[in-house]
Amino acid sequence: MNQYLDYYSLREDPFRLTPDPDYYYPSQEHVHALLSLEYCMEHREGFCCLTGEPGTGKTTLLRIFLSTWQERAEIALIMTPRLSPEEFLRAVLDDLNVPVERSGKNGMLKSFRDFLLAHAATSRTVAIIVDEAQNLPDETLEELRLLSNLETNKEKLLQIILIGQPELAEKLQSDRFKQLNQRITVRATLTPLSATSTIDYVKTRLIKGGNGGGLFDEKALRQLHALTGGIPRVINTVASRTLMAGFLQGIPLLGMEQVKLAGAEIRENLNPSMSGRRRRARSPFQSIAIMDVAIAVAIAAVVLIFTVGVWREMHQ
Repeated sequence: MNQYLDYYSLREDPFRLTPDPDYYYPSQEHVHALLSLEYCMEHREGFCCLTGEPGTGKTTLLRIFLSTWQERAEIALIMTPRLSPEEFLRAVLDDLNVPVERSGKNGMLKSFRDFLLAHAATSRTVAIIVDEAQNLPDETLEELRLLSNLETNKEKLLQIILIGQPELAEKLQSDRFKQLNQRITVRATLTPLSATSTIDYVKTRLIKGGNGGGLFDEKALRQLHALTGGIPRVINTVASRTLMAGFLQGIPLLGMEQVKLAGAEIRENLNPSMSGRRRRARSPFQSIAIMDVAIAVAIAAVVLIFTVGVWREMHQ
């Protein structure tokens, strides 16, 4: 790996898949989404919802947001939302270190309300953030709506931020959650990057990784956007493999050939709309392997026919 990075004058891999706030790319939508989360907390709006396709940068935004607010608020972060209403409430109280003096759900709710009122008296915000919120059971999502009823005459005692995939927005639009949907006053959506933003995204990450020059020519960058659809996580995957392809070929300036070679290897992962009924595209390596098998079968058939012919002549 060091040889690979040294070859391109990089201090570290600029396209690793782990969400790293240091490599945050402030596209217009990402800036708007982050400001929306800030607004929700600052103005105590109650409910906020952030949605986006997988790989569009929700987790990175969440980490940046938490780095700003963890010292300024009491935050319960729920990363595994497949919980019953009581399990969810217990997880929230555990994360906030709320002591429960009475047993049962009513006891937990009483302790939670006392906790919220105590922090409201000191103007300290309390928030619940649910990641992958599309996986919340319906009953637990309804429990969140009931928790949002905890308020005074002047303000909400609890801020709730839901972060999830587009299925979350679809669920909230259903008749069952009409009341909850009406309470969400702040919404933001992350969509894939445009072609221009994709080019800027790649160049920005290369600069942060230590390379101030351009490693991709313009045609390669546009091909990269065409292959990935502008989804940051997929851009990282293809760009990383493109760098490796260029390193193995000894090419310092990467072009369309290297991008296409990298894309061919992961094409099945780049188009989520392809269903099992559609024929999957084969990479060049798969095609070569299939061709080798076909040739071997053909040779075997010729040998078999020849052997049968010789055997017949010997026994006539």
